[in-house]
Amino acid sequence: MGSMTRWLDVEVGTDDIDLITLPSNIALVDLQNDNEYKLLVGDLGRGEESPKLKIFKGTMQVSDLVLPDLPLGVVGFYISETVPRSIPIVAVAYSTCVYMYRNLKLFYKFYLPSTELGMCEMEVWKQLIDPQNHNPDSIKPLTDSLKILPHNNLTIKSQNFLTLTPEQQVEYLENNPELPSQKNSEIVCISTLKMSSIDKYSISCVVVATEDGDVILLDSQTFTQLTQGKICGVKKTPYQMITTGLYNVDYRITIATREKSVCVLKRGWSEGRILFNTDDHIIAIEVVTADNSVMVISADNTIACYSKKGKKQWCLTLEHRPVAMTLVPVLHLGVTLAAVALASGHVQLYDGKAKRDTVFVRDVVSVMKFGQLGQEEHVLIIITGSGNLMLKILKRTADFSAHAAGVDLSPSVTPGQRPWLIPKKSKLFLEQSMRERENAVLMHETFQHELNRLRLLAAKTLLEAHVKSDNSVGAGPMESMRLTAEVEGLGPVFRVTLIIENTSKEKAVLGLSILFHVHTVNYKVSNPYIKVPLLSPGGKLKFPTKIEEVFDDNISPDVLFRPVTGQGGERALVKVLLLKEGRQTPVLAATVQMPPTDPMMLPFEKMQAIAGVETRDDGWPPKT
Repeated sequence: MGSMTRWLDVEVGTDDIDLITLPSNIALVDLQNDNEYKLLVGDLGRGEESPKLKIFKGTMQVSDLVLPDLPLGVVGFYISETVPRSIPIVAVAYSTCVYMYRNLKLFYKFYLPSTELGMCEMEVWKQLIDPQNHNPDSIKPLTDSLKILPHNNLTIKSQNFLTLTPEQQVEYLENNPELPSQKNSEIVCISTLKMSSIDKYSISCVVVATEDGDVILLDSQTFTQLTQGKICGVKKTPYQMITTGLYNVDYRITIATREKSVCVLKRGWSEGRILFNTDDHIIAIEVVTADNSVMVISADNTIACYSKKGKKQWCLTLEHRPVAMTLVPVLHLGVTLAAVALASGHVQLYDGKAKRDTVFVRDVVSVMKFGQLGQEEHVLIIITGSGNLMLKILKRTADFSAHAAGVDLSPSVTPGQRPWLIPKKSKLFLEQSMRERENAVLMHETFQHELNRLRLLAAKTLLEAHVKSDNSVGAGPMESMRLTAEVEGLGPVFRVTLIIENTSKEKAVLGLSILFHVHTVNYKVSNPYIKVPLLSPGGKLKFPTKIEEVFDDNISPDVLFRPVTGQGGERALVKVLLLKEGRQTPVLAATVQMPPTDPMMLPFEKMQAIAGVETRDDGWPPKT
């Protein structure tokens, strides 16, 4: 099924529509309570045009409202659950305040709480308003004192004063000889949060994030502050905010910041925490309601998904730079897609990390929104960079399954394979679950005990390997070296062949040598130190040498039969060390278990001595 069969394009007249807006300035609201959802767009205006709130009914603009300042966010919510339902409130955020509109008429103004002026800034302004200092020479050091202070902590008056030339600063002080009394916080994003019910007509509260990193929740009925919290302990500037959950039950506020991080603030927290950091700047985020996972598109042309605890689950590289993202919940199919708009004009829809559909738009997308518009429940609203408005209605017969989207199944999954038959919970399963709950502490202690035993065994094995230096495979820069040994013969003289191999295909090895470490009372090596010549890439060299087993007069006969008796121990071990010039520790080490000498290969006198039998002068044993 192609992408053209899933969507119906709606023609929108573009002669009078010229929109310049932000992703936060678009909302779908049932203004008249007639189940006819309107599209509200906070238009920034072109040139000298004043900002306006434009209302669209379907594809037609039905009215507009002149705004006093540039809008930073538009949301709609209900403040009452009375029957018949009350008209929803439209909240528009400006720099330091939020205007509430009912029936498109101003209903209430809420101003953010202001903070007192800093002591350092106050002292500087006391000197600036002094008429004796109204000259460029006196103003310059005071201006430098203002520049030292953090720019975000300064009042608007101080920030504007620093942008003026020295002559303009003198004129400004003569015309404005009063002190800046308070510092107003700047709003950067706005959203709503359901109070007690997830019903679309239930009461919501307004959530506002400021540039100082504060998150303020407002009561929608009294327009007073419910609670306030910080984004995190470190100074972060919010960029985008998404709320999930219920205020009276449990909620999460996920906030993307300009410092390449995503923070989360939960119910009861006075200060949030950083959920995760990204490698590049964040373009947009979305939160999947089902599992609170966070979808992020970044400026490094990637889309990633993080769990609600901040662990990255997957990441995909996109063909072009992403510019916008919105969730596409299709409830009758039980799927929630993520629509990502690219700079190439394509809009790709993902189900997890699987691409299900691609829609081509003849312009670069600026803002996207999915939801109910008019009587249609599934409408994708697109505002392009040139100001055009496009509507795409999802067909009711649309299918986003893997087969319909043309996605190849995994090689491990056979087409037509039957799903696993998961049995129902039996009585035995329920009893076992009950026993596990009752003995949870004992099971945990047993598990920890066995885990500690495993760790102890691993530590002992590692220590034993370290003491023996038994590493026949190189590590680090010498990881391409291999050392093996072969033992031939029946004894007491054995032929030991050492094989050194360079598995690297690019680098040669120089400056190696071989050293035998043996017990001198047990073995004698004919050539204990061997110089290794240049070992070419992929080369292999063999070094044969002779090792003779030495017997004294008091040796036990069990040594000759040590494979059976287990005698011999350390005396049967020969350690081979591979040395490198300039290194204090061996490059490689191998321990060779020497076989016992065949008793038939020993001289007759030696065998008689080991057996404890006295011999006559002629060499024959005495008569018994």
